Amino acid sequence: MIRFFTAFTFEIDDPLLAADEIRKQLDPEHSLLGNSAGLLFCSLDFVTSGAAAAVSKALPFGIIGCTTHGIVVPGGMSEVMLAVMVLTSDDAFFKIGVSDSLDEDGETRIREVYTRLSGPSESPPSLILACYSNPNYFSGDEALNILDRVSGGIPVFGTSALDETFGRRKPMIIHNGTAYSDRLALLTICGGDQESRFNIKFLPAINFSGLPAVVTEARGNRLISINKMPAAEFMEKVGIIAEGKLNTIYGFPLMVNNNDGTGPKSCGIYGIEDGGVLCCGSTIVKGATLKLVNQMREEVLSGSKHFVESIRKESGKKAHLICSCFGRGMSLVDLKDEMGLFQKHIEEQPYIFIYSAGEFCPVYDEVGGIRNGFYQYSIAAVSF
Repeated sequence: MIRFFTAFTFEIDDPLLAADEIRKQLDPEHSLLGNSAGLLFCSLDFVTSGAAAAVSKALPFGIIGCTTHGIVVPGGMSEVMLAVMVLTSDDAFFKIGVSDSLDEDGETRIREVYTRLSGPSESPPSLILACYSNPNYFSGDEALNILDRVSGGIPVFGTSALDETFGRRKPMIIHNGTAYSDRLALLTICGGDQESRFNIKFLPAINFSGLPAVVTEARGNRLISINKMPAAEFMEKVGIIAEGKLNTIYGFPLMVNNNDGTGPKSCGIYGIEDGGVLCCGSTIVKGATLKLVNQMREEVLSGSKHFVESIRKESGKKAHLICSCFGRGMSLVDLKDEMGLFQKHIEEQPYIFIYSAGEFCPVYDEVGGIRNGFYQYSIAAVSF
């Protein structure tokens, strides 16, 4: 059995006070069982002020996490705060680790961090929790595919780090108080008869003004041409790009079907490169079909309401980790419209809700098996 606790602070300027507030709420001397680990999420300012490091060092267990913008936990909700979720157990075991920089030979470095955590044990992990910095040169689904291969398909749930400053985009992952912009951090759960349930919801998709959109050239997460037209030129034709810029502040949502049996998935366009190439949030292949994601305010809130209900129906589940893509929230104007739904309806259980820049979440197939995936413009949850 795993027990869960949450704590939060709004204190940015005084790292020692922030650490003291978290310790008092968690009371680690009396609340922890034999094995423990933590997840820490915070606004970027908590990293630069040293508060995230102070909190991590003040707690007697390993911690991974990442930057975000908007957090909800029992008793607290804000776009600017720091929150911790603790996992503690007498029969489950937790290990945390961080990869070396992924700027060179990322596959080897992801394999290395998983190998260090899995090690020689009686059984493999039942669940991997992941926090990813999502550098532009190494998309989230590339990282997931590597982790999938080395682990043999163990369920992976987690988030890409978020930097709400947009212009300089330097999201950070956190490992025991140290922040990185180019790595993958993992928390593995072994034993304890832990069974998790996963939920994910996408926004509905619409066609490109009646135009078919088929990818005619792509390379990794670079979208090169659509309908034999430079990708940026096609997007300009349908109004997504104007005067060489995306008509949105933080990428544009696409629904991509790579026609490989994994089903459609949503991803964002991060930027325009030389030659009209579009840098996207996930891998796109030649022959993929594209649609737009309908992220109107009413659609976002309606989806969130149904999602809350799906989580509440998870019989016997005691705690929830919920990641909502920040791109969904852009249409809300006020993020608290969505955040308040979770604060109101899940208050009786330990949970943490954060905004993300991409979501790792397994999905269920027709026979109840699970398949890992990396998504954007979605809302996802693991229920313990």
